[in-house]
Amino acid sequence: MAAVTWVCPVGGCPVSQDRPGSCPDDLVQLVRERTEPEAPAVDPAPAAPAPSGFALDCPWGQLVDIPATELRIGRSSPAFRGGGIDHYDQVSRDHARLFWTDGRLHVDDLDSANGTFVDGQEVTPGAPVALRAGQELRLGLDVPCRIVQLNEFGEPV
Repeated sequence: MAAVTWVCPVGGCPVSQDRPGSCPDDLVQLVRERTEPEAPAVDPAPAAPAPSGFALDCPWGQLVDIPATELRIGRSSPAFRGGGIDHYDQVSRDHARLFWTDGRLHVDDLDSANGTFVDGQEVTPGAPVALRAGQELRLGLDVPCRIVQLNEFGEPV
């Protein structure tokens, strides 16, 4: 492991320490100064899929990013872990999937028990429906989610 020293970026300042912090003399953040070469970092996790610029705004206050690949939604979905979906009994474990085809976002019902609806119209399993920002995606009868477009900072537009 490389030895790192944190130094004041102001020229001539003698402040130096072995952890990050602020320079008490110049009131600036200390910067890293590498004293030994560092071995290249190994990324243990695969890269996350690129963001699509869309998200689901869920009724329990969770904003779920829709990746540029596919998002499976339901009670067993990793995207909803820690969210409030467990309180809605009409949502199947594997309820629907959101995916991209020809640059457009689509939803397909995965043969859920209580159906998937887009602006009140039921989605037939195996017959995906195109989505756009502003539409309501409802899971069963009690989970209305809004499709929202995100700005470059990941905030709803």
